[in-house]
Amino acid sequence: MIQITSAKNHRITAALGIAATLPLVFFVTSNVLKYELGLLSEWQVPLIHPAILIGGVLVAIIVNAWSIFDIVVSRSGRKLNIAIEITANAWNLTALILACVFFAVMIMYLFVENVLGAIGA
Repeated sequence: MIQITSAKNHRITAALGIAATLPLVFFVTSNVLKYELGLLSEWQVPLIHPAILIGGVLVAIIVNAWSIFDIVVSRSGRKLNIAIEITANAWNLTALILACVFFAVMIMYLFVENVLGAIGA
């Protein structure tokens, strides 16, 4: 039997996940406020390296998923049994959902800016 257990300190992993997601949240929010809503027209949006944006949100997803999920793999005869248990911790779920939503927003932005911009749509 193989068992992959979750992290036991949920507060630390949730705080790490939220902190790692903050640069992407700041970047997306400031760009929406400036270019879509026109509220920060005089403000220069700071450049943040893409490795920090994408890497931080991926760290947040991995750390919080590791904190929430327990995976147990066992074998009985020719059968392979896999059980996934989810620990319902509100802060880790919040950090995971926040990271996934902003990661999806960033992927959609990259698709629209690069793929659709290249074909002239």
